[in-house]
Amino acid sequence: MKILVYSDYQKLNHSVRPELEIMLRLAKRGHQLTVCSPAFDDRDIFQQAGIETVATGQKKKISPHAIRVLRQQLKAHHHEIVYATSSRTIPTAAFACIGQPAKLVCYRGTTRGLKRRDPTSFLTVLHPRVDAVVCVSGSVEQAVQKKLLNKRCQTTTIFKGHDLSWYTQTPADLSEFGITGDAFVAIAAARFRPSKGLDVLLEATQKLADLDKLHLLVVGSGADEPRYSQLCASSPMQQRIHCTGYRPDAPSLIAASDILVQASVDGEGLPRSILEGLAYGVPAISTTAGGAREILQEGRTGFIVPIRNPQAIADKLRAVYQQREQLAAMSNYCKQAIEGPLSCDASVLAYEKFFEQLAAQ
Repeated sequence: MKILVYSDYQKLNHSVRPELEIMLRLAKRGHQLTVCSPAFDDRDIFQQAGIETVATGQKKKISPHAIRVLRQQLKAHHHEIVYATSSRTIPTAAFACIGQPAKLVCYRGTTRGLKRRDPTSFLTVLHPRVDAVVCVSGSVEQAVQKKLLNKRCQTTTIFKGHDLSWYTQTPADLSEFGITGDAFVAIAAARFRPSKGLDVLLEATQKLADLDKLHLLVVGSGADEPRYSQLCASSPMQQRIHCTGYRPDAPSLIAASDILVQASVDGEGLPRSILEGLAYGVPAISTTAGGAREILQEGRTGFIVPIRNPQAIADKLRAVYQQREQLAAMSNYCKQAIEGPLSCDASVLAYEKFFEQLAAQ
């Protein structure tokens, strides 16, 4: 197949790796890819894979120049699939595809923000030119299906898989936070914003002060907001709550922890931090928000608790704190999940199958 991908690959950081690897592996499987991005800081990884790159120069959400660049590519190479991945690139790709035979596929990674009464939604997933939507979880697919007006638009769920080879970093030394010895470390890797439910997690610590070896590590920006700083200060285990701010080494901090906690209340697609934790053999406690419940196996790779329920989070943390041997036994199951249904290779095969089905229609 000839596939044109329009994403933002200016900075190839850790967060884009799962998507990037899917594209590289599709090229390795013999498909002809053209990767477009508003700009590139480094094109070497694409060139080494034999992938043509095109910088569109897009600076605004709707860019006539970028639309022309994409249309020129479509007319010159007759791509069968156009795959656009973000709210920045989907509108440009949609307008560029008008009048072109290529099937336009969009990516959707969140359950929030898609509204029929919001005109901007008709620039992205609800754009009438969109032929299909790849959703990162079943929860996202259900949310998209409820809003679609174009009944011919197809949807599918494809997890954004990972690979154990990406996670070989040495677990971080937590002594910089005063965490040493046989401490039990729960980690939350998320920005401090309402949808992430970190206020619920901090409320849960009110019920855990008697667990004297329990430490909570919160990795993400925004802890200085009054709402959260007050919750930290009022917790009876405040001396064992460590808010690190943004950390580029978040995966190695997860690797050094005993359990990951995802307290989100809504909006989650497929939490990357949970997948990173599984790759390091770290089980997760997650709420029912979004796709986490689709990838965690209760008692094998993690535990599911209700949303907005500090007591449920506290009870589960207390249980795993008192049964550390259970977490050790779960570690292998976590890694097996990444090697199987949550692997990057599984995602590549799913994308290939879906794209081929669309191209044949």
